[in-house]
Amino acid sequence: MMVVLWIVVALWALGEIGLQLLQLLRSERTKTREWGSYGGIMITAVLAVVAAGLLRRVLPGLAFPFHEPGWVLATAVLIALGGGFRLWSIATLGRYFRAVVHIQENHHVVRAGPYRVLRHPSYTGLLVGLLGISLLFGNYASAVVFELLVIVGVLYRIQVEERMLLDGLGADYAAYMRETNRLIPGVW
Repeated sequence: MMVVLWIVVALWALGEIGLQLLQLLRSERTKTREWGSYGGIMITAVLAVVAAGLLRRVLPGLAFPFHEPGWVLATAVLIALGGGFRLWSIATLGRYFRAVVHIQENHHVVRAGPYRVLRHPSYTGLLVGLLGISLLFGNYASAVVFELLVIVGVLYRIQVEERMLLDGLGADYAAYMRETNRLIPGVW
C-alpha cells in the first residue's frame, strides 16, 4: 500500500514539473512580473516542513498510526485528487501559467475548465494535495501546523496575484472576480 502512495506522490511531482516546463516554453513575452510572493511562498513552505518536523518530535503523543491501510489510502486519495485538480488547472491555463505571478502580452482571463467556477483552482488543488502530504508526518499537530502555514502562504500569494491581474486585465478581471469564488465553490 505504501508503494501506491509513493507512486501517487511521484506522479504529481513529475506532472507538476513537466507541465510547468511546457507552459514556460509556450508562454509569450511578459509585460510585468512579481517575484516576491514566489519567494514568500517558498519560505513559508520550508517553515511549514521545519515546524511540522519539530512538532512531530516534541509532541510524540499526538502521533497517529500512519502506516495503517486506512491512513495510507486517505493520504493517497487526497494527494491524487488535489494533485490531479491542480494539474488540470495548470493545463487549462495553458501558456498563461507560470510559477511567477505575471502578465503576458495578449493576456486574457481564462474561463474554461475549473476556472468557470474558481479563480484559483490550482491553489485549491495544491491545498488538498498538501493536506495529504501533511499526513505523511504521522502527527496531528504536525499536519495541522503544516497545512495552516501553507494556507497563509497561499492566501498572501492570492492577494498579490489578484492585485496584479486587476491592474493588468482591468474590468474583465473585475467582472470575473464577481462571478467566481476564490478557492471553494459556492463558499469563498
